[in-house]
Amino acid sequence: MDRTLWKNTITSYAGWFTNSLRRRRSILFGLILSILLFVVCVQYNTSNDIGIQSIQNTLVMSEFDADEQSSNKHQSPAPISGTVRKMNKEEDVNFIEELQQPARKSRRIQINSEQQQSLPYVPPQRLVHIDFKGAPPKLLYLQKLFPLIKRFGGTGLLLEWEDMFPWSGNLSPIAASNAYSKAEIREILKMAAVNGLEVIPLIQTFGHVEFALKLPDFAHLREVQESPQALCPSFNASMKFVEQMVDQILEIHGNVNYLHIGCDEVFHMGECFRCRSKAREDLFLSHVKQVATYVRTKSPNTIPIIWDDMLRHLPVATMQLYDIGKLVEPMVWVYAEDVYRFVMQNVWEKYQIVFPNAWTASAFKGAFGETLYIPNVKRHLENNLNWLQLMSNENSRFTGGFKGIVITGWQRYDHFAVLCEVLPSSIPSMVVNLLATTNGYMNQSLQTELNEGLNCGIFGHNNEYDGDFLNLNNDPHLWDQFSRCTFPGNTFFRLLYRLHTIEIDYNDFILVTKKNRGWMTSYNVEHEFSSPLRVDELMNDHSRIYRSLLSMVRPFQESMTGIFDKYTISEWIEQRIYPMIRELEKIHSEARELKSKKTWPKRPLPMLKELLRIGVTERELSTPSNDGI
Repeated sequence: MDRTLWKNTITSYAGWFTNSLRRRRSILFGLILSILLFVVCVQYNTSNDIGIQSIQNTLVMSEFDADEQSSNKHQSPAPISGTVRKMNKEEDVNFIEELQQPARKSRRIQINSEQQQSLPYVPPQRLVHIDFKGAPPKLLYLQKLFPLIKRFGGTGLLLEWEDMFPWSGNLSPIAASNAYSKAEIREILKMAAVNGLEVIPLIQTFGHVEFALKLPDFAHLREVQESPQALCPSFNASMKFVEQMVDQILEIHGNVNYLHIGCDEVFHMGECFRCRSKAREDLFLSHVKQVATYVRTKSPNTIPIIWDDMLRHLPVATMQLYDIGKLVEPMVWVYAEDVYRFVMQNVWEKYQIVFPNAWTASAFKGAFGETLYIPNVKRHLENNLNWLQLMSNENSRFTGGFKGIVITGWQRYDHFAVLCEVLPSSIPSMVVNLLATTNGYMNQSLQTELNEGLNCGIFGHNNEYDGDFLNLNNDPHLWDQFSRCTFPGNTFFRLLYRLHTIEIDYNDFILVTKKNRGWMTSYNVEHEFSSPLRVDELMNDHSRIYRSLLSMVRPFQESMTGIFDKYTISEWIEQRIYPMIRELEKIHSEARELKSKKTWPKRPLPMLKELLRIGVTERELSTPSNDGI
């Protein structure tokens, strides 16, 4: 009975409560909305407090764990080790993910483990490479460039002179007709010193000696007579030649701390009659030892540096046999994004046994295509950030750690190649990558410094509210962000944006006219057989594109006048603009010839006589017996 009464009572109250809720639905909704609003406010305040604390302790996207990553030397070396920063294609540079590996104990003294974790790795020296063998800039431009390098954290310059050095005596034929004078070289070195930039001169002493071996005066020094790429290391005259170059470089540069002697990409080795009986690794190491020993004898305080690529496959014992670790310091270069892929863990372990110190080399231009005219900043930035993380991982394994990083800026891939990205097209890339290596990261906290350093003024790209800093997915060349800034060479940089747009139209026109449509192909032109109506249709955009290209010649010439001499200006225009103009003029002439025809022959058209050369016969072939007919 009591249970029944209790059930009825509960049922009565539930019914009363339900009816009340039905009558007060608006009150209920308001109550729920208030609760939700209160929860959101609490969550926002909590996340904001956490965000502020996070910013105080670490830097977003740029935290480079200074603790060294562990590696068991008894295990097989992995292609990728340590912490690697990888930029997702669908994400911007602000969202570089870190692929963490287990931490290892550092052999270097730690100040504080927590403090060490929060500090990004910054290389002790940060040099910018200037490649004078392509588009050598005027001194007036270098006078503006050096302070910019210093402002963004550069500590030095790697100057690759090649044929722009004023070689004298027996070497005088090597100097280009527009080479710098000795007075100009001294002025360049003085400007570097004024800006606190250490100079490391670079000369090629084994491979990439095309600038000398191309000439009849030095052709006898070639390893392979058909190619001027490399010296013969077994020919005594080769060493005499190298010694003269070293003498002249040291004479004008004085008592430098380092001399880069090249030695990368020695494509021809062990092929001449003097070298055939010797192992390639012995030929290489013995030549490097000779050159390095001469440098140290000539200038005891000067340490030779070599590019590392020819060492990567050599065993430790062989390198130690030639005392290579006591004579030179390696500069390990990788310009692609995935650094560990090209210099794997086993290579680093070898280097750390042989060498007490090492250098690294990234790139801000001249790495992703021989004919590019503007660098892809997104790819270069990822390359530099990955180098910083690798250096943080591997630094403690070297007795003396890494000496520094060189951000290379090639202007030709070799002496015979056309120009790639020249300096004024690459200033934003240079500055972004120099700023990243100087701070150990790249994030929005550096935006003001970047805009001020490039003189962006009121046009500085400000993403304070949309959080979109360096939108490299949509603007990999940084045209949108920096075209209105007034850095050295900005007019040239801005004009490249316009040229790029015209080039897209040009490429589309060529593709449609000569390949995709069927009235102006090589066949139509060869046989003078086409429809005048269709030719007119295809030529609709020709005049617009042609006039646009012609209109770019003078502005480009004027924008480069204060930067390069007349030879470089004409070379650049001949390589970048003139080929398109010439092709459009050729197509215009073909269109005129096709439209001049008033009558046409009946089919079949006569066979092209040149087909006989490739085996096409004029007679009718008999039907093969096995074709099923």
